[in-house]
Amino acid sequence: MDCPLCGRVGATGCEACGGKGVIAIDRCPLTIITRVSWETIEYAELYAKGLPPVAGGALDQARSFVTAARFIWSQRSRYKAASWEE
Repeated sequence: MDCPLCGRVGATGCEACGGKGVIAIDRCPLTIITRVSWETIEYAELYAKGLPPVAGGALDQARSFVTAARFIWSQRSRYKAASWEE
């Protein structure tokens, strides 16, 4: 995949890719992503759905609610996609 730090071939001194512009993922990506990264992805998804990560928004919601909301949105999307295929 494209290097997340330099993103281009020939970047000198890039610690992530060594100047190749790409990095190889040689293990499960789920073992690479940090908890903070997952939370950032989650807040971005919630923000796209109108729940910004501010006081009164996503940061003030119970973890169980955020998990349930993501599950519901995911299932709703799967259902809508399946109904269009029929």
